[in-house]
Amino acid sequence: MSPRLQAAAPSLLFVTDPWDTLDHARDTTLRLMQECLHLGVEAWWCDGHSVRLEHGKITLTASRLKSLASSERSSQAFRFEPARAMAPARFGRILYRTDPPVDLAYLHPLQLLVAGIENSATELVNPPAVLFQRSEKIEGALLGGLAPHSVVSSQEAALEAFGSAQGKAVLKPLHQAQSKGVQLLDFGQDPARARTQLREATQGGTLPVILQEYLPAVQDEGELRLWLLNGRLLAHARKNPRRGEFKIDMDRGGFLSASHLSRRDLAAADKVGRRLRELRVRLAAVDLIAGKVTDFNLTSPGLLTPMETLLSQNLAEPVVRSLIRPWR
Repeated sequence: MSPRLQAAAPSLLFVTDPWDTLDHARDTTLRLMQECLHLGVEAWWCDGHSVRLEHGKITLTASRLKSLASSERSSQAFRFEPARAMAPARFGRILYRTDPPVDLAYLHPLQLLVAGIENSATELVNPPAVLFQRSEKIEGALLGGLAPHSVVSSQEAALEAFGSAQGKAVLKPLHQAQSKGVQLLDFGQDPARARTQLREATQGGTLPVILQEYLPAVQDEGELRLWLLNGRLLAHARKNPRRGEFKIDMDRGGFLSASHLSRRDLAAADKVGRRLRELRVRLAAVDLIAGKVTDFNLTSPGLLTPMETLLSQNLAEPVVRSLIRPWR
């Protein structure tokens, strides 16, 4: 990056979960902050819990990243300037990357941030309308033939009818991520248990969930992770489940491998990219099984660091370079 571009680059604020809860070495947000240092871009960090309203003004407590003591990105390696109270509109870009669940603890600080940057030039990544209005689990189901057969409902009768027609179906909570709460319901072999699982997941028919067609290809082919930047494919890799499991938990035995994109995969990536550009989504990760979109990651898309290792490629640099430029 040229000195002139360094001076013109907006400052980036990364809002995450509390520091001691992060997986520092593998965390995508911290990898992006590391790349900011390398490129000479001003990077700040903030715990989402510090966002508050005081004396009629939105304030947060942020620390500027000064240096890294080692490239391994351990918790102790990050060297920050003393934290100070600041206005959200002080920053050029704010990346709100606290992890789901998308519950009140997620939404209320986000509401405060949006109020704090109103009528300013600060850009929230991803757009507030997306973070507030779009569901990561529902978004894929709205893409017509690109999604597995799905139903979203809190009505047990509707869910049971769908599951019975499918035989096997995958149940997912709408507000969770990283495979939390995902279950395989077998209406053919054990309909009584499947009904119990539905009742528990919907909290007695009061909480909507998504029930999706089970795609057996996940056992042999895994799940294709597409990382998209401004709606354009940045990188891809294959997520593989632990042997004998139907869901992929990257913290419990799941692993990445190199991937090849078929024509079907490329067509899906193109359609997904067009949708993301319509929504002005800068950062997204989308998962495919057998060419079908099974999940959108719009809140805090991850796996960038292990994908860099697998591909021997610096993926953080194009992300940061894109973030300091206006949307285009």
